[in-house]
Amino acid sequence: MRHLTAALTTALVLVLSGCDSASAPAETPVPTSSSAARTRQGGPPTGSAASSLWALIDGKGETIRQLPDDDPDVTAVRTLVALHSATTDNRDDATITVSAEREFDFYAPGFAQSLRGQSYDRRLVALYRTNKLATRQVKTAWYRSTLYEDRATAKAEMDTVLQFTAADPGYLEKGGFVLDTPYTQHRTVSLAKQDGQWKITAIRKSPMTKAAQRPASS
Repeated sequence: MRHLTAALTTALVLVLSGCDSASAPAETPVPTSSSAARTRQGGPPTGSAASSLWALIDGKGETIRQLPDDDPDVTAVRTLVALHSATTDNRDDATITVSAEREFDFYAPGFAQSLRGQSYDRRLVALYRTNKLATRQVKTAWYRSTLYEDRATAKAEMDTVLQFTAADPGYLEKGGFVLDTPYTQHRTVSLAKQDGQWKITAIRKSPMTKAAQRPASS
């Protein structure tokens, strides 16, 4: 399976593995009213029903204690990440302008400013319109995720599985993609609480792979 196309990489993966403050979302999908209803919106972390994948950690990364799924900060972080994923994974060339605007609602001001400074939003719109793209989220899965003991910062690990439901044939051929085929992408989402609300401060994304295999949890 090939990784993201060169055009996709140039347009959207502006910084994929650098410092968190500059990391940019890769190409992804925002729900129309119908697609949002079909998207799985989070739920409890994937794993044993008897255990949570969420932990409170100290400055050295050591676990202080496990956090229940109904912890207020866990619920808020999980909901934000799930809604962001639904927004970025369900979009098409007709809705992309509104979708791109909604995407920025999830971001902290510094992260949003960094993305706009790299023309991320304009390139995203151009990518979907030029290639007549439509994408749909199939499901999500959660990994071990953490809140720091100050409860002001957090990091969520998750997979999203999405499909291309429409695309220019040349785009599909160049990227090695097939319509209506599940592709998995692992995401590490950094967050901070600002004025009592959680916002995304950085996103790191792995290349999409055809096999729905989970990367090693981190």
